[in-house]
Amino acid sequence: MPTFLRELIQPAAALPQAEVCLVGLPLDFGTVLEGGRAGARHAPDAIRRELRRYHKTYNLEHNVSLDHLRIADAGNLDLTSPDHARNHETIRRELAALLRQYPRVVVLGGSHDGTYSTVRGLFDATGGQPVGGVNLDAHADVKDKPEISSGTPFGKLLREGVLAGPRFTEIGLHSNLNTKADIDFLNEQQVTIVPLAHVQQDGMPLYQERALRRATAAGPAFVSFDIDGCAEAYAPAVSAPSAEGFTPRQATQAAFLAGQNAQVRLFEVVELNPVFDRDNQTARLAATIITAFLTGVAKG
Repeated sequence: MPTFLRELIQPAAALPQAEVCLVGLPLDFGTVLEGGRAGARHAPDAIRRELRRYHKTYNLEHNVSLDHLRIADAGNLDLTSPDHARNHETIRRELAALLRQYPRVVVLGGSHDGTYSTVRGLFDATGGQPVGGVNLDAHADVKDKPEISSGTPFGKLLREGVLAGPRFTEIGLHSNLNTKADIDFLNEQQVTIVPLAHVQQDGMPLYQERALRRATAAGPAFVSFDIDGCAEAYAPAVSAPSAEGFTPRQATQAAFLAGQNAQVRLFEVVELNPVFDRDNQTARLAATIITAFLTGVAKG
């Protein structure tokens, strides 16, 4: 029986059928456009290293084994075009193809602008109807700007009708990192907003369970976990660090619950920036969050 998670992960070419497929987005131009720190393009490889080094196939808390899961790895997408929009079209096309082939896709990222096109890929793969979703993040990322940047993905998706506002929840928004204009826009779109303070007071499961019910009520959904939503003490290697934030426990609870819901077709961890890591601390947290999602899938 396999003991380590690495024993379950096989190249997608050798595993055309699997419960989960991993794919990397080596992307950080969208973060640089917002004045963030470059380096998130190195995230996919850093996360893979930590997934393979530490994590085992048995979860003690939930008494579940992952050893029956087939986990394909599609590698990293080629996002080296000097044309930013072309790279986004590649993400949309390739994610749609993977989501047509596999029931769940886990994105290793990469700047958060990638979500604009991973979610469009989900939209394309599931019939072209608006999707639901959850963003766990310090920032709303709904700026109304023409460029595709890490500050704009959800604004673009909502304005373009790809993401259904009433089925979308923003969890963990920080008190002084979002503008009133952005919050007003979310309210106009009937998006549910859960400030970080509410999570800290009442716990993650209450809000994540509610968010997932909304997101999946009428079809497929995504969950996007921006690791800069975690406190800098736990996650120093991010594009935009913050002193406040989720704890690792809250992060893994959110990921596990997402994995349990079969309608969550797309799960992603974004904005890891390994250039600023300390002893791979943040990459290991990202891998732990993904392992929690996989545990939820195994638990069902």
